[in-house]
Amino acid sequence: MTKLDKTFTPPSAAAWITAGAVLSAVMMVTAPAFAAGSASKSDIQATYEQERANCLAGKTGQPQATCLKEAGAARQEALRGNLKTASTQQLADNAMLRCQRVAEEDRDDCRMMVMGQGTRDGSVQSGGILTRIERMVQENPTAAGVPAAPPSATMRPGPEVPPPRQPKASAPSR
Repeated sequence: MTKLDKTFTPPSAAAWITAGAVLSAVMMVTAPAFAAGSASKSDIQATYEQERANCLAGKTGQPQATCLKEAGAARQEALRGNLKTASTQQLADNAMLRCQRVAEEDRDDCRMMVMGQGTRDGSVQSGGILTRIERMVQENPTAAGVPAAPPSATMRPGPEVPPPRQPKASAPSR
């Protein structure tokens, strides 16, 4: 008679991966049936095809594998009805909220940039977009911002500096 070992062993990583893959496959098959999005399947597919073409052409600034993965994930979420596009007003409100994290003295500049003012140079692919806001400020002659006071009688001039030394004149040689 053989004895059965009844100790519990946790599932292996392969078992978890397999279970996750099966669950994902089931969700992909059933999700379109329950999707309640406003976009039609053909619109979603057309968007995916456009995004995929941009990935393959290298127009996205991402590694190709990452781009294709993101395009596929966006398509899945759109089919499930979870991919929402924010309105122009929501995007503007969100951008203005980001200016709250900027120092008080720079908030006006931040808001002007959010509203599209200023000049832009660069691109995402080159490492970033630089937005420049130029505005005139009144020159302040003192660092503290207080007008310089005229020198008073209590102020003393600094130490006297002797004039530079002159080389000694040498006697003419005969």
